[in-house]
Amino acid sequence: MNFFATLSVPALLLALPAAAQSGSIVGLGASFARASGISPDGNAIAGYGSNQTYYWTTTFPAWQSTGDGRGSESKVSNGAAFLSADIYDPNNVNRTTAARWEATTGLWTPLPGLGGVSGSSVSTAYDLSGDGQTVVGLAWKTAGEAHAFKWTPAGGTVDIGLWLPGPGWSSRANAVSADGRFAAGLNTNTQRAIRWDLTAGTGQYLGSLEPGNTTFGASTAYGISANGTWVVGTSSYNAFRWSTATGMQSLGAIGVAGFGNAGYATAVSADGKVVVGWSGTNFINSQAFIWREGMTNVEKLQDYLLNNGVPTAYSQWQVLKFASDISADGRYVVGWGTNINNQSEGFRIELPVFQPQSYCTGKVNSQGCTPAIAFTGYASMTLNQPFQISCSNVLNDKSGLLFYGFGQSAAPFQGGFLCVQPPTVRTSVQNSGGGTGLPSCLGSYSFDFNAYIRSGYDTRLVVGTGCAAQFWMRDPAATPTTGLSNAVGFLINP
Repeated sequence: MNFFATLSVPALLLALPAAAQSGSIVGLGASFARASGISPDGNAIAGYGSNQTYYWTTTFPAWQSTGDGRGSESKVSNGAAFLSADIYDPNNVNRTTAARWEATTGLWTPLPGLGGVSGSSVSTAYDLSGDGQTVVGLAWKTAGEAHAFKWTPAGGTVDIGLWLPGPGWSSRANAVSADGRFAAGLNTNTQRAIRWDLTAGTGQYLGSLEPGNTTFGASTAYGISANGTWVVGTSSYNAFRWSTATGMQSLGAIGVAGFGNAGYATAVSADGKVVVGWSGTNFINSQAFIWREGMTNVEKLQDYLLNNGVPTAYSQWQVLKFASDISADGRYVVGWGTNINNQSEGFRIELPVFQPQSYCTGKVNSQGCTPAIAFTGYASMTLNQPFQISCSNVLNDKSGLLFYGFGQSAAPFQGGFLCVQPPTVRTSVQNSGGGTGLPSCLGSYSFDFNAYIRSGYDTRLVVGTGCAAQFWMRDPAATPTTGLSNAVGFLINP
């Protein structure tokens, strides 16, 4: 079946056999802490509960307390070297203030505010950069006016809301890029989403999904990609994804978006191709969602996991309520839900990876050998590791190449089978090696398809694209004078 060519991406994902996928959902401790943030590298998680901030790492996979920290926006840097949250101000225990925790000392440091207090709050921390050197959030200038701020060890607390039009305008920074250069949030007076360039000291409004009011309508930005290119949030009851190049795009909601049911995108991968969040009226009836490039609308995260080979998403969980954050490479998602024992629990999801599969039949060559395709790794837009497609049992010292297309086939061709549906794309010619003496089957070919994807040579090779690839080679003693391997089918992962 040529499902690569005939099915939409969401249907394609469901069509692949379960053996071709891997993924998992791990509970982080029942009724203990809710996972609120994940480091860009995916190896550390921040959580909150019982008026404390916790952290979890892949090297020590259990919640560890920081001794203080409160609020629902705890965040963590790479390596869990730093966390951000709010604490009671040690100079005035009746007030709360944004703070940063450092692993080397095990201590929280309160961050200076902007001179004001509202009720008991001096400031609130909402996010932390991947290196732990930038905290962003909201700080009060007066009891009725709060501004977005950034804090760094070198520069202290800086008001980044000053470019808003005139006094009395309030703002909040909800997210910061991994390198601390960009932030995202909103003008809280007009509910308009903002992206700040913290290096340049400027900001820009991102627009709206409101029909007939796409410039000045309401929107809120909740998340920003590790590189600052993509911003996600909500507008007109729909989750959105934004970049300078694409503008604001609607991702929808679970079910019909409208009053009583809205989509809220909370986090996005570095390449903008995976978005997570929640949909519903509030946290009580919320459901976590995922969107991957190629989908027309967000999908319930539990359904997505079940349909792609993770049955424990339902057998061990009543509902995944909230997806709070995603790693930069789009592989790991954290949040919280209600487990099968009706307890609140944080989770860490490793999203399914679609593994390559060999298929079709190679052509026996003039030495009686059948060229055989093999592979290591998997196709990915962002993984900095090879997806090596190789071919053995090949005639020595002969030219050959890998060609690929976007559909599977098994049509008679040159005395063998054309396993890739035309039109096809040829990669560069290789020599099989294996010595220059008498004919043998000691030759081989190899091609790193991930390096080819990253080169940008073929702009169609994006997340969710299905591909089929096969080797062709010279065989002067055969009729006709060519050889063919079997083939590999694969889907490009984030």
